[in-house]
Amino acid sequence: MEIKDNYYITFGAEVGGPKADKAVGPHLMELRKLLYRFCDKIYCEEIDEIAPILRVDGDLAYWEFEGCEKLRLSKKYRYITIDVGMPRSRWEGNNAKDIRNYLIDNLKKALELMVKRLVKEKYKVKEHELWNDFGKVKDEFLLNSHEN
Repeated sequence: MEIKDNYYITFGAEVGGPKADKAVGPHLMELRKLLYRFCDKIYCEEIDEIAPILRVDGDLAYWEFEGCEKLRLSKKYRYITIDVGMPRSRWEGNNAKDIRNYLIDNLKKALELMVKRLVKEKYKVKEHELWNDFGKVKDEFLLNSHEN
């Protein structure tokens, strides 16, 4: 797979410690690769990056929220972002399937909220194409969950 500096949909993360990274990191890396493979195209001409950010609570840092918060649209810098909280209870002691389901479900919620905001701001979003491509990411991500 080609590695480049700027993908259209990114899924950054702040992970609160080594245990959280060990539990969540490999799944997040795979999810990013699938996003880069299937969703690296422009879905909204006025936006250069769709950038949800995962915040995983751990031993060293924690945000203490679950789900999606702090949606920000920068018209000047042409990006949209939202924080996605993952409390310890969602990864600690959970199996790979549960972690993967949590990641994909919350990424979908984040994208839905961002698309809703863009549409509200009268931006033209290629929603059908986005959801079609995201479906491929989700199918492949969940298909691989039985292997881990």
